[in-house]
Amino acid sequence: MSAQEEGRAAILAGLRAGKTVKEIVDFTGASERTVFRIKKAFKESDGTMTSARKKQRRRSDAKDDTFVRKVKKAVDADPGRSMRSIAADLGVHEKTVRRTVTEQLGYTSFALRRGQFMTAATKERRLAKAKRLLSRLKHPKAANPLIFFSDEKNFNQDQKVNRQNDRWLCADSANVPRVMSTKFPAHIMVLGVVSSEGHVMPPHFFEKGLKVTADVYIDVLERVVVPWMRAVANGRHFIFQQDSAPAHAAKKTQEWLKKNVPEFWEKDVWPPSSPDCNPLDYFVWGVCERDVNRRPHNTIASVKSKIAQIMGEMDPDAVRRACSKFRARIEAVIKNAGDFFE
Repeated sequence: MSAQEEGRAAILAGLRAGKTVKEIVDFTGASERTVFRIKKAFKESDGTMTSARKKQRRRSDAKDDTFVRKVKKAVDADPGRSMRSIAADLGVHEKTVRRTVTEQLGYTSFALRRGQFMTAATKERRLAKAKRLLSRLKHPKAANPLIFFSDEKNFNQDQKVNRQNDRWLCADSANVPRVMSTKFPAHIMVLGVVSSEGHVMPPHFFEKGLKVTADVYIDVLERVVVPWMRAVANGRHFIFQQDSAPAHAAKKTQEWLKKNVPEFWEKDVWPPSSPDCNPLDYFVWGVCERDVNRRPHNTIASVKSKIAQIMGEMDPDAVRRACSKFRARIEAVIKNAGDFFE
């Protein structure tokens, strides 16, 4: 007999002798909770309970092939359905379904992904231009060129909250702080430029309410962007990347770039709807937004200051690593026939 069974036997002997719970606790050294639990089971058994523990029945419902097939059928029919709902339909505990889904089916719960809607025609254009761009990368005009990536982004002064990941541990929900937002948050448009070797240009902020026309954009290129790129390149051949925004694709802008930069990817080369191919979109802006909107800002000046600080302190190695994935992403566009790949 095990020590556990001996203890149970002593408690049962005390109960049969009519001893109180306190007397049994003092005599056996068992906890009150254990004595009360055994006393309850003893009464329910009408005094027939023995010291041998009942063999625990293995929960076969999570491993039974028929049950696993039922769960798989329910999940595959609607992958967005909650496990609680599936458990209710199958008449089992939610934990049983969760264990079956993860252990038997090998499924993992992922957050839904966001993507920009693309028509079949857009996918065709994206595929064709990605092929054209890959050809340029394979046959550069100069050996080991420096590539400058650019993009604009709007930031606002409100704090952002991820309802799935941003949590607050406390005993009472009343103690959870509120993340306040303004009805009409002020916005600021930022132009960012990074190099394939990790250089980060100080952000350029467009004036509030300013419509970025071809003339406005060319003025910024002439005064800010191109001088910075030339200083970084220091005589080395470089390529300038921009997306197909109207101010970028304008004939006037394209002509200006032909005359003022060593090389750039024309509007017929850069794939449309391709934030997944621009290091600023898939890396830099994410880093900035995460830190800028971690707290609310009372003024746009505060937003500007934080953006400038983050971009000024950005790790060059991290930027370089992000840019190094650019070619593989263009190849992924081609592999997926112009469709999104992430």
